[in-house]
Amino acid sequence: MVSTDVDLNDEALHIAQQAQQAYLSSNREEALKLYSEGIVQFPDQPFFHACRSLLNQEMGDEEGAFYDYQVAKGLDFNYHIFLEWLENRSLTQKKVSAYNQLKKLLEDALEATQQFDYKYALALYTYAVNKFSGDADVLVYRGALYMRLLCYDKALADFEEALYLSPAHFQALLSRAKLFEAIHENDRAKADFDKAAQLQPENSLIYEERGNFLINIQDYPNAIADFDKLIALLPEDFYVFALRADLREKMESWEEALADYTKAIELNPYYSDLYAYRASIKERLGDMDGAMADRKLYEEMENED
Repeated sequence: MVSTDVDLNDEALHIAQQAQQAYLSSNREEALKLYSEGIVQFPDQPFFHACRSLLNQEMGDEEGAFYDYQVAKGLDFNYHIFLEWLENRSLTQKKVSAYNQLKKLLEDALEATQQFDYKYALALYTYAVNKFSGDADVLVYRGALYMRLLCYDKALADFEEALYLSPAHFQALLSRAKLFEAIHENDRAKADFDKAAQLQPENSLIYEERGNFLINIQDYPNAIADFDKLIALLPEDFYVFALRADLREKMESWEEALADYTKAIELNPYYSDLYAYRASIKERLGDMDGAMADRKLYEEMENED
């Protein structure tokens, strides 16, 4: 099995430890100061924003908490999942019963995950790993749950073990790619995305995931190529046209963005936000009447809801 180290920045870890100690000592203001210092020094690390968000919420600063939450989510969407779990998690502890069938075990683990009982689901997956050893799928499922809990080192170990057992495991490659993306190992992420695409070139999921990754690293031409492929695979899905339209906006390709939003509206005329998006493009292009008409439709549809 190939081992991959996840580097830790010593200074970032030092600040995090100091902030945690201040919090445990009930020195909320010092903890807040340290998390803010971490944000200044390491602006691309969602951890400090997430911690400050939770602390601001505890201290009654809802606006500050929401701002940091949005930043953390934008830097790494797994933080949104983790914070959502903190809010909805089950506080009861369940014991894992004996299972003879893997299918039933996995069904229960999935149900527990959907109910935000991640700890119980994790215990079920660990039971499955031990009882049904050699099943790469189970390792991928557990690794994905570890990612939700921000345990990236454990997630990586599971994905790599799955790939050791099954080197051509599509979901393991895709999951590891997303993990590398989350920790800004962009070259490794790109390599895994590419391998996954080679394994299943007609799987639409890879083009959406890799396309979004390419947008994040501002490789817009290759992102467009992925979204073009996605649209070729899903020509009746309004969402993929909206995805490409948003990318066209980033590229300031206003006419192309307008065409994609118009196509998305043709496919789904009941999705109100599309009219607001298209209105902004029409304004860019000087079509004020068209923009006004779209905004009127948007407002009418929102009021209906």
